[in-house]
Amino acid sequence: MAVILDLAVQGAQMLVVLLLAPLLTGLVRKVKARLLRRRGPPLIQPYRDLARLLRKEVVLAENASWLFRVIPYLVFAGTWVAAALVPTSSPASARKKRAVARNAMLAIMSAVHEKISPVAKVGTSAAATQVAANTM
Repeated sequence: MAVILDLAVQGAQMLVVLLLAPLLTGLVRKVKARLLRRRGPPLIQPYRDLARLLRKEVVLAENASWLFRVIPYLVFAGTWVAAALVPTSSPASARKKRAVARNAMLAIMSAVHEKISPVAKVGTSAAATQVAANTM
């Protein structure tokens, strides 16, 4: 019974990752716009973009190789597998997940900050080192 419960939790986690990934993209775009003192797109804009993309007709060149058709599915499958490999059940893994999430948020914030200000590279790398040292 525990195995079935673990598989159900894993499946739910994979579904949540799939559904919330565009929201994270929207959040990053919104934060970048706010840092530049702009209004920015709505948070749900990536969902609208995906819906529009799925309604479009597929256009392939006649001389396109089979890789051209297969690679998007492989990228999606790789992301799906990466979400499946994140542990979900024990309290120890919950602590590790919080540390990973904290470090991921720091990396995202650093990347956004570095895109805006090239001078910020020194400060963000120092902050990343300090946070990484505190989580170990």
